[in-house]
Amino acid sequence: MKTIRRDWLKRQIEKGNVEAKCQHDLTDDYQFDNANDFGKTDWMEARMSRPTYKEVTNYVGNKVTVVDDRDFIDGIMNFKDYEFTGKSGGAYRTNDETIHLYVHSNLSYTLRIK
Repeated sequence: MKTIRRDWLKRQIEKGNVEAKCQHDLTDDYQFDNANDFGKTDWMEARMSRPTYKEVTNYVGNKVTVVDDRDFIDGIMNFKDYEFTGKSGGAYRTNDETIHLYVHSNLSYTLRIK
């Protein structure tokens, strides 16, 4: 396997050049994971999701940051910036030219360039 720079991969997604599928997305609830096929998906368009946040005052008067817009589209693989920056992650091209993106031990994707 050949290492792929995750910043390059992220730019390809931003340009609309990538399709992706989730290999596994595990929670701490085995029954839930098993019932949901461990997060596996079919191939779909990939895009970068950029949620927006706003500061509000909560019921006790403290200012807190909350999500203003999730920027999530159903039927599309919505990647977040942090999925390309973690120390535990990596991206690798395989012999069949797919790219495996490991975000961390509980989340990984297979991607292909269109």
